[in-house]
Amino acid sequence: MEMLDKAKARAHGAVDQVAEAAAPAAKWLEEHGESLSAQRDKLADTTVKYIAAHPLQSLGMALAAGYLIGRLTR
Repeated sequence: MEMLDKAKARAHGAVDQVAEAAAPAAKWLEEHGESLSAQRDKLADTTVKYIAAHPLQSLGMALAAGYLIGRLTR
C-alpha cells in the first residue's frame, strides 16, 4: 500500500508541475487571443483574395508545396 501512496504522490506532483508550467501560456493566450483571432481572419481574407486574383499561380504553388512535402516525408 505504501508503494501505491508513493506513486499517487508522485502523480499529483507531476500534475501540479504541469499546471504551473502551463499557467503562463494560458494567461498569454487569454490576453492575446482576440488579437491572434483577428490576425488569423485577416490572413485568411488576404489569402482568399490572392487566390481569386491569381488562380493559376495559386494552383501551381499548391502543387509545388504538395510535391515538396511528399518528397520530404518519404
